[in-house]
Amino acid sequence: MNRARTRGTAPRKLQNAQFRRRAFLGGLGAGAGLLPFLPMLGAEAGSKGEFPLRLVLLFSANGTLHENWAPTGTETDFTLSPILAPLAPYQNQMIVLDGLQVSRAGPGDDHQKGMGSLWTGSPLLVGEFTGGNGELAGYADGISVDQHVANAVGKDSLYKSLEFGVQTGGANVWTRMSYAASNQPLAPEDSPAAMYDRLFAELDVDPAQIEKLKAERRSVIDLVKDDLSALENKYGSDDKIKIAAHLEAIREIEMRNEAAVPSCDKPVLDLDVDQYANDQFPTLSHLQMDQLVMALACDMTRVASLQWSASVSNVLFSWLGVGEGHHDLSHYGDGDQVMIDNITTINTWYAEEVKYLLDAMAAVPEGDGTLLDHSLVVWGNELSRGNSHGNNPVPFVMFGGANGAWPTGRYLQYDSVLHNRLLVSLCRAMGLAQDSFGGNDDSTGGLQGLL
Repeated sequence: MNRARTRGTAPRKLQNAQFRRRAFLGGLGAGAGLLPFLPMLGAEAGSKGEFPLRLVLLFSANGTLHENWAPTGTETDFTLSPILAPLAPYQNQMIVLDGLQVSRAGPGDDHQKGMGSLWTGSPLLVGEFTGGNGELAGYADGISVDQHVANAVGKDSLYKSLEFGVQTGGANVWTRMSYAASNQPLAPEDSPAAMYDRLFAELDVDPAQIEKLKAERRSVIDLVKDDLSALENKYGSDDKIKIAAHLEAIREIEMRNEAAVPSCDKPVLDLDVDQYANDQFPTLSHLQMDQLVMALACDMTRVASLQWSASVSNVLFSWLGVGEGHHDLSHYGDGDQVMIDNITTINTWYAEEVKYLLDAMAAVPEGDGTLLDHSLVVWGNELSRGNSHGNNPVPFVMFGGANGAWPTGRYLQYDSVLHNRLLVSLCRAMGLAQDSFGGNDDSTGGLQGLL
């Protein structure tokens, strides 16, 4: 990768008041009306002496093969499986969680429920998406753990959270894992170029030009705030909630618009890649991870997520010599060696991608440690096994020093424990006094034996 695409610095402008109203009234989708005035960059590149704890959530699809995923051995003396073998350099900073169950409460098919519940721990609402079982499902009925944490720790960084995607697809329950609140999914950004523009395009702008851009954005922000405020008295309670969410997002943009430009260097990335081309999947993955790590290192955000494809992903892993789509292969019978070999190969590749991210984080020095030492990375899936659409045991692996939140280098085995307890533990590790999380679990407490 040897060059960055040249981009202009002039701010995008809304055309007229009617355009603004159409943008917001057209479903009042999350963030749609905010695109014309993407925020300025800000925040300092880390603190002196003390480093914040970061949370990163990862997703890959269609379950795994437990027999080729689960380690062997004891809690502290274990051998990694074929699928997890690429992660051996980080075994001492790893916690493998076996035996966690994702609840299947509420409407929808197994893929829908698995995806919507993964980080929210909540059931789906009734909606407009027809599942494979014929049921109509909507989005999740709860906030996701990354956004809950971001609401608490994001005030000290430029972006409360960043959602990265790799060919995740259009807006529906199969493609959304992060939620700002009940029925408020957040779209991952699939375009590395668009994310680059958002994060880095203005790092080398002349200071006078930056002030000019800030002034013009203030004007646009004021206009949109006035429009939204006027709409609040015209619509029902559901739309008022969405309008209020937009107003809150605009207030955050105002704060970012006044922030100073960070001192981090602008990354040099070759962004000339087709974000929709199947065979570009590995390249897109690396571009998104490169930017994710830079955003964390520059303290632009302390909460991020990376979503590889989506639930029911049918990516064709042609670069691995796999001749059928991922989802299609995952439905072969357990006695089919083609399925076993190829699903193992695919999930091993995802483990290699996780290692790429960990390598990049471990290469960023922070005091006596690294960015990885001051981070908590969690890799999850919407299913346990593809052909059974199982929900137990769903594979979860955690990485990073987590600022000493708990001892690492462990293989923890549970007996069908709801994964809501994991979500509680993540909140606690990030400094939140949390007893329960999500609507799928009436009990309280985190994962026993983790702390």
